[in-house]
Amino acid sequence: MPQITKEEYMRRALKFIEAHKDSYTPRERNYITSSFYWGMNNPFASDLLRQVYDEVGITDENVNMYEGFLKILEENFDINTDIIEIGGGIVPSLAKKIALRQKSGTVTVYDPRLITNIDKPDNLILKREMFSKKTPIGDAKLIIGFMPCDATTLLIDTACQNQTDFMIALCEGGMREGYGWLEEDDEWIGFVKYCAERGIETNNLGTLGEASLEQYKNPYPVIYNKRKKS
Repeated sequence: MPQITKEEYMRRALKFIEAHKDSYTPRERNYITSSFYWGMNNPFASDLLRQVYDEVGITDENVNMYEGFLKILEENFDINTDIIEIGGGIVPSLAKKIALRQKSGTVTVYDPRLITNIDKPDNLILKREMFSKKTPIGDAKLIIGFMPCDATTLLIDTACQNQTDFMIALCEGGMREGYGWLEEDDEWIGFVKYCAERGIETNNLGTLGEASLEQYKNPYPVIYNKRKKS
């Protein structure tokens, strides 16, 4: 089978962006096209590039962080259940990967900018809306987020209040809205881990587990609840 060239990947990307141009701002479209080749060799490229790469078929485990997250997820949880992803981004790349790997269950992904007119398996449910405290989780047994930014603490609170397992790939902190007193990344991550530990303990969800995506040049941890083995 002939190797796909970088130029062919670019052609596919341009076709995808054109088909969904209303979902991207002019600045985002320009960023994707101007940074496309650079990002192919940078595992920690932005979500805009990561998602397009996934759609056009660039799925090398050494570059694709979604593959890395999914590996950690499968090592710690059974993915053959109903799963909710909060803050899936414009393209539901991670949710699609999980849905394709499932033997049973569904993946429901929430994001107000989500593209819904894409090829997908029947067990992938797309919700182009903001997940909130009032959003019902139904029979979901696992809630996940891949760098969900401001929705991080919402995800933790929702999972803990419903005594549901969770896993989150964290991202940078900085001056997040409502958390301006957390000026540095370390302060933000420390706060999130404290919230998770407190919620896990209060709701009998085990202990806080932590994994790494450092092989993708990602300095931020993956956190999850680790139930005690019966």
